[in-house]
Amino acid sequence: MYFLPHFPLHHNPIALFGLTLLLGLIGGELARRSRVLPSISGYIAVGFLVGPGAFDMVTPSLLTNARIFVDVSLGLILFDLGRHLDFVWMRHDRGLFLTSLAESGLTFIFIFAVLWIFQLPLLPAALAATIAVATAPAVVMMVAHDLSSEGPVTRRTLILTSLNNFFAITLFTLLLPATRADASHLEMILHAAYRLLGSVLVGMLIFLMTKMIASLIGKRKENQFVLFVGAVVFAIGLASILNLSSMLMLFTLGVAARNFDKKRTLTEVDFGWLARLFFILLFVITGIHLQLKGLWFATWAVFAFLFARTFAKIAGVWLFASTSRLTRQQAWAIGFALMPMAGLAIGMSNILLDFNPNLGNQLMAIITGAVALLNIIGPIATQLAFIKTDEAIPNKV
Repeated sequence: MYFLPHFPLHHNPIALFGLTLLLGLIGGELARRSRVLPSISGYIAVGFLVGPGAFDMVTPSLLTNARIFVDVSLGLILFDLGRHLDFVWMRHDRGLFLTSLAESGLTFIFIFAVLWIFQLPLLPAALAATIAVATAPAVVMMVAHDLSSEGPVTRRTLILTSLNNFFAITLFTLLLPATRADASHLEMILHAAYRLLGSVLVGMLIFLMTKMIASLIGKRKENQFVLFVGAVVFAIGLASILNLSSMLMLFTLGVAARNFDKKRTLTEVDFGWLARLFFILLFVITGIHLQLKGLWFATWAVFAFLFARTFAKIAGVWLFASTSRLTRQQAWAIGFALMPMAGLAIGMSNILLDFNPNLGNQLMAIITGAVALLNIIGPIATQLAFIKTDEAIPNKV
């Protein structure tokens, strides 16, 4: 009969998308109930299991359809991350900026040196080192939210994550044009200046536009919620049209909303359930993208990358621990809390491949291998850091 479905049933990208989201939700809840793993680990594990690394249930069309959701997820995260960069708090704790410079600088130097030892060319090594500088903001924010964690370690971890992401995104924006083999040196310099200055300028213009709209619609949270989401989505689209960095643009928008809104026209909006939906989606998609083959193709390089990055983060925090009046336990905790490396690293890697697909399989194997391990270790390290410093609410653990 014509109205019955045709057999065998065909894959439907929308149904697969919904099923993947539901499985991710179940995986996250199972991880949380284990009282050992954070829910993020469950989301990532489900993504990996349905992805090409395991049962290969995911079709290319599903990933294509999910791209807009991933872009919006990263956009909301970077905007929210920018709002955590509080200039008043940084003036209160002058050691924070020095700590961030130290841990970011050491991470770049150590990773660059490790990859140079493993005979990677200078530009790919510098790009990988830049990607390594950034702590995964979504992991830190979601673990802190799930544990209702508050205190000096949590606050400093969020600000240091904001700063090292700013350094990473800025340097990545500057280095990216150099990957175009067909461009002259002058074109590379002009391209880098255009992307950097243009992204910051447009981010500030969107902030001014958002402030003007906020003064018209008032401070009702439901209105401002739509305003922020609309501004983020608009910025992502505008960055694509103008060939600018959406990451830097949205981070600038968040920083401006936090520090340059003197009349407090904008309210503190919690993205709440929408953020939860996008976070689950982001981590499931991150799991789908995980490739363990990097561990087999470049095992020693991946483990050297992991060790060097962890050591650099901890050493950078310790260098200025006394300036920030941190105890030993707090310094160790912040160092370990900065370990995660997830969706943003994969996002940067994809942008890198879009610019130059011929940068080399070895570079991508090392990055994806390191991300695979840090997706397992990182969320657990961050969770333990907040719990061991007694900043997590007991009934949330």
